[in-house]
Amino acid sequence: MTGVRETMDNHERQHGLRRSLKTRHIQMLAFGGVIGVGLFYGSAVSVQLAGPAVLLDFVVCGVIVAIVMRALAEMTIAEPAAGSFSIYAKRLFGERMGFVTSGMWWFYWVATVMSELSAIGKLIQVWFPSVPAWVPGLCALVLFTASNLLVVRVFGEIEYWFSVLKLLAVGVFMLFGVLMMATPLFHQGGPLGVANLYTGGGFFANGIMGTVMALSLVVQTYSGIETLAVEAGESARPKQNLRRAFSAVTWRVLIVYIGSMFVMLCAFPWTYLANHSGSPYALMFARVGIPIAAGLVNLIIILSGLSSCNTGLYGGSRMLYSMAHQELLSNRFSRLSRRAVPVFAVWTTALAISVGILITYLDSNHAYVWITSASAFASLWTWFVILLEHVRYRRLLRRGVAGVSDPPVPIWSYVGMILLIGTFVFIVWSPLTRVSVFAGVVFLFALWLFHWLRAKVRRRIL
Repeated sequence: MTGVRETMDNHERQHGLRRSLKTRHIQMLAFGGVIGVGLFYGSAVSVQLAGPAVLLDFVVCGVIVAIVMRALAEMTIAEPAAGSFSIYAKRLFGERMGFVTSGMWWFYWVATVMSELSAIGKLIQVWFPSVPAWVPGLCALVLFTASNLLVVRVFGEIEYWFSVLKLLAVGVFMLFGVLMMATPLFHQGGPLGVANLYTGGGFFANGIMGTVMALSLVVQTYSGIETLAVEAGESARPKQNLRRAFSAVTWRVLIVYIGSMFVMLCAFPWTYLANHSGSPYALMFARVGIPIAAGLVNLIIILSGLSSCNTGLYGGSRMLYSMAHQELLSNRFSRLSRRAVPVFAVWTTALAISVGILITYLDSNHAYVWITSASAFASLWTWFVILLEHVRYRRLLRRGVAGVSDPPVPIWSYVGMILLIGTFVFIVWSPLTRVSVFAGVVFLFALWLFHWLRAKVRRRIL
């Protein structure tokens, strides 16, 4: 995977993306992409399916994420470039694999932003019920398209402060939860503490089937953390910054997800959470006696969705740029503005996302669930390919291609692939998320067919 890194870095400095994102930017971009509406609002659905055992799902998915990020960090630090794992897929497994992997990751972000915009529309209706759900989503899409067309550092600053707000909200939530459990403060009666994990039917209250059905939903909440590697192309001093960023982001996400779910399940009986369709965060603030809890949490959730949309539009457009840079797409996607922004890639990604506005217009009540489930397969595909790349990368190292002798066999990458295969089986098994397999496989086939036809046309021309 070495040998062209210096050439690529020089090209990007002279003609391509500006390395203007600082360590705090790239950490918060990845963090903001992961923490979205799913954690603040959709976690109640997972609790309803699995009961207290949903905590086990978050731990299992956290292990998968840690394994994937560890493998991706090793490769990205060795060769930081916009596109990251898509470039590695092309070099290690051929052009078609690179194209399909890039396209699936782009599809993941398009679907994710669609679902977030749909949720934002429904959340705005809490305050303004007469406003159609598609209108706020359209306004947000216009706003962040403009944000992504600005200088990259401006975009990074916007996302940085969005992510700080989300981190603060989760921190306050966990603080109140701990205070409720450790002291009489804010305790207004009702079951409280670790006992909530095994009462009300036991830890596996809904059986093993309920636990595995929720697993696929939990995977979606972790998805997007790999955006950190894609940002490498616009990171100042990428090798120094990325080493710290990978470690910090991975641990921060695991603490936020597993920690907040543990606090949530201890602060409330799981049956109470399952019987309330609103956000568990709103229930927490209401329980501690904050009178404006519902409005405050609603605002936080909306900001979380906006942040995720901001990161998703960024990540999707940079993937199109990377594909064009590798000659997998038309060179129009690699053309940069005077601000060093891939304008055509941004507009194309925004146009694809706008399809979600149409879906919300047609059926605002089901749009979020439909679109969110469609992104699961793309995320699993990306993680699996990253681990395959790492196995291949280590194999090349053992042969001395990269000048490193006898590195250890990547056991954890094999463990991660086994866990991902098991998760995929559970998604197929669950009727709630089976549609994601259908949608993902169809898009995967469409990508393969497009590349095959494009390659055939190019051979005829040559």
